[in-house]
Amino acid sequence: MLASTTVLAVLALIAVGVARHPASVQGAGSGLLRIDIALLLAYGIAGVWVWYQRRPEVSLSIRVGTQFGVLVGAVHVANHALESFMSHRPFVLIISPVFLMLALFGAAGSTAWERTRSLSLAVIAGVWCAMVGMLITVCVVFCANLVFEGSAARYMHEAFAASGMHDPGAFLVRNTLEAASEGLVRMPIFAVFLSFIGAITNAWISSASQRTMLVTTCLAAFMFAVGAAALVHADSLERAARPPFVMAGVALASVALCSAHPIWSALRRARQRS
Repeated sequence: MLASTTVLAVLALIAVGVARHPASVQGAGSGLLRIDIALLLAYGIAGVWVWYQRRPEVSLSIRVGTQFGVLVGAVHVANHALESFMSHRPFVLIISPVFLMLALFGAAGSTAWERTRSLSLAVIAGVWCAMVGMLITVCVVFCANLVFEGSAARYMHEAFAASGMHDPGAFLVRNTLEAASEGLVRMPIFAVFLSFIGAITNAWISSASQRTMLVTTCLAAFMFAVGAAALVHADSLERAARPPFVMAGVALASVALCSAHPIWSALRRARQRS
């Protein structure tokens, strides 16, 4: 029920922001508002479904997703705070929250599989992790933008100048609505794939030999290093030339980071047996 309550809080914050700046929902903004409301209502329905679940294995999966979702939300909130106070961040501070998020989605699926031995429940844990993390993020960001509207608007002055809008507060609300709609859709989709990779990796490596685990650990470290190098290289290129390196870097880093928890868990079990 906490998720549904958070949805209501976010809807109330959106209503306050729109009431203060009606120009934010003029034109394309009205479509963004409708999309956000529909997505938040869907999240609220999911929260009600979770509240009424009584099967122990489903409750366990949801509990795992909630725990990792709180961590994902904390990562997003910390990243938003860094964006607000540091106009020019080094690349390591830009990419680190992304890496943490990828690793947490994979760890949610891996942990849920360990405790339920079900791939479907592992994916449910990952999706719920993403939903909890996004609800925390959206609630905190909308609240912070209302409280610190002047500072947030000044941070986005360049984008505001290029938007053609006349009210910086309205631009801030519209930009937040757009970011919220993207995150509310994309994060659960990412979580489906990443939690599945984490669960599959854990299922495979749990029966592997120590030599195989060692090889897998080295391979994952190599993939992460290559993926990170590709992203660093992409940051040095013109925007039009970045996509191939960004896609390759994110793909390699995602697989490597989703394997982190399964590898750590397998090594821990092997140490306990020895």
